[in-house]
Amino acid sequence: MSGRHKKLGHGVILLVVVFLFTFILTGQAAADAQLATSVMGSAGGQGSSANFIVKSTLGQSTPIGPSTSTNFGVGAGFWYQDPVAPSTIGDLTASLAKNDILLEWSHARDNVAIDHYVIYRATTPYFEAIGGDSVSGTKGTTYLDLGAAGSTVTNYFYVVKAADPSRNLAEDSNQVGEFDRGTTGGPK
Repeated sequence: MSGRHKKLGHGVILLVVVFLFTFILTGQAAADAQLATSVMGSAGGQGSSANFIVKSTLGQSTPIGPSTSTNFGVGAGFWYQDPVAPSTIGDLTASLAKNDILLEWSHARDNVAIDHYVIYRATTPYFEAIGGDSVSGTKGTTYLDLGAAGSTVTNYFYVVKAADPSRNLAEDSNQVGEFDRGTTGGPK
């Protein structure tokens, strides 16, 4: 096949793609259209069915690039990916509550918001708090580790990290530990 025929073939394919794209966008009558909605991370906007208006975005409160006609309106936006991690927790404490360990800390700060806190636990001190080591998550500033106290064989160490809506994690908090001591009898 000559170079001229190859170029002609590419042009025909492009023309067919443009035609199909135009047909898909304009080929349905309004009565045939159906809209399915979902809200991700509570970032959605408003919607109504009287001549249908949609102004919904992901990750921002004000839509940009609106497109409207007499029967509908659409607000297009983008997801803002926050690059700033929350502040580091510096006042994590652990206290005994029967056979449970109560962790408490102050609210972290973030340029957007704090979504939740991730609690990490290990049996060795100075551990690296990474994804698989987390034992729980909480929206508040306390966590009760049920049944963690009372064993003279196992000691637990804890770190807490704040997380924002963009999944940025703070640096490790100060580390706290739980230690149970026991006595054993000596030789007779």
